[in-house]
Amino acid sequence: MLRKVYENRKLMINCAFFLYIIGVLVLTFVVRETMVLRTPKNRGVVLEPFREFQAMIEQHDHFFWFKQIMLNILLFIPLGFLLPLVYGKVFRDPVLTVLTGYLFSASIESMQYITGRGLTEIDDVITNTVGTAAGYVMFVLVMRLYRNSRKPLRK
Repeated sequence: MLRKVYENRKLMINCAFFLYIIGVLVLTFVVRETMVLRTPKNRGVVLEPFREFQAMIEQHDHFFWFKQIMLNILLFIPLGFLLPLVYGKVFRDPVLTVLTGYLFSASIESMQYITGRGLTEIDDVITNTVGTAAGYVMFVLVMRLYRNSRKPLRK
């Protein structure tokens, strides 16, 4: 009975991870804010790091830039949380988990450049990597809470 519960839980986590990856790819390639299909001659690339942070501070539309930054971070939190759940001990290493988030984000930005879909920005890679790290920290905290809740109380 317990084995079946464990297998069902593992299947649900794997499905959540698969749906998350598909969702990120759909959001970054199909559902775009502008839906402007760039041509090879009109590709947008911004390699200036922390440009969005600077714009948030200096420009009058602070909330727009704050939203851009936060959405990129929030988009990658599930990756940092789900990788250690799906792949177990391999991704219990924070460096490997964050590196994977970096590589996934850099791959998305590279594909956006190659396909002419979206704007390729180094800030997206930075904020997505931060999101992955935040997700990993959440994973560690949840696992500690879970383990502590299972320990018998000492008198």
